[in-house]
Amino acid sequence: MQYLATASHDDEVAVMLRKLSVLWRRRAAVNQELPDYGNLAFDPDRDDFSDALLPFRHHQAWREAPQALRSRCLSYGWAIYNLKTIHIECDVVTPACEDLIKTPPPGAHGALLQDVMSQALLDEALHTRMSIMACNYIYAMRGIAPLDYADFNLVRWRAQLLAGCHASWQRRLTRFAIACASETLITDYLKTMAEDTGIQPICHEVTRTHAADEWSHSSVFSGAAAILVDGMSGQERLYFKSVVEKTVSMFADNEMGAWSKVFSMLQFPHAQDIIEDVDASQQVAVYTGSVQHLLERIGLADLAVTSSAVPHVSPALWGGR
Repeated sequence: MQYLATASHDDEVAVMLRKLSVLWRRRAAVNQELPDYGNLAFDPDRDDFSDALLPFRHHQAWREAPQALRSRCLSYGWAIYNLKTIHIECDVVTPACEDLIKTPPPGAHGALLQDVMSQALLDEALHTRMSIMACNYIYAMRGIAPLDYADFNLVRWRAQLLAGCHASWQRRLTRFAIACASETLITDYLKTMAEDTGIQPICHEVTRTHAADEWSHSSVFSGAAAILVDGMSGQERLYFKSVVEKTVSMFADNEMGAWSKVFSMLQFPHAQDIIEDVDASQQVAVYTGSVQHLLERIGLADLAVTSSAVPHVSPALWGGR
C-alpha cells in the first residue's frame, strides 16, 4: 500500500511538471517578443522603485529628507533590487539547475527534470539580461553613477555554508535547498513591484515579466523537491528542511550594507541613524508563509528539525560520493 501511495504521488508530480513544460512554450518570456526598453516612455516624475519595499520607509530621517534626494535613493533602490536579483539568478539558482541537468536523480523522472530545469535555466539567463538592461537604462536616464555592490547576504551565507560541506553530495543538497527556497521566496519578492503601476514603466514591466516566469519556477522547484525528497534518507530530509528554513531570513535580509553604500554616495543626512535603527529581522515575516506552503507540498512541514540536523548526512542523494 505504501508503494502504491508513493507511485501515485510520483505520477501526480510528473503530470504537474509535464503541464508546466507545455505551458512554458506558450508562457515563458524567453519565448516571446520582448519589448524594446529603450522605446518605453521615461517619466522623470515617477519613482523608479516602490517605497513600500524600503526597510526604513517609516524612519523620521527618511521622511524629513528632501524629495529630490529621496527620489535619487529610490533609483538606487531599483539598482539594489536588480543587483540582488542578478546575484540570486547567477549564483544561487543557476548552479542548482545545472546540477539536475548534468546529473539527474535515478528513477523514471530524470529526463523530465532535465527538461524542466533546462527551461528554467533559459529563463534565468533572460531575467539576468533584463535586469542588467533595466538597471543601465535607469542609470542613463537619471544621470547617476552605477552602484558597485556584490556582498548580498544570501550569497555570502550560501558560500559560507558550502565551505563547511565535506563532500560533493552534501554541497549539491545544500545548493538545491537554497535554490528551492529562493525560487519560492522570489515570487513574493517580485510581487509588490510587479503590481505597482505607479512606478517607472520600465521598472514595472521588467518586474511583471519576471514575476510571471517565477510563479512557474516555484512550481517546478517544488515538483523537483517532491521527487528528490522521496529518495532522501530521514537525516537528509532533516538537513534539507533546515537549510530551506534558514534561507528565509537570509533571502529577506534588508541589505543595509548596500543601502549604507548608497547613503554614502548621496551623502544622505542622518544615514548612520537610519542604519542603526533598522531591525534586520523585521521583513522576514513577509516571506515565511510561502516557504511553509512549500514544505507542506513536499511532506516536510511536520518534520521536527533539531540543531544536530545539519552537520552530517549520508551520501545517498544523487548517488554522490
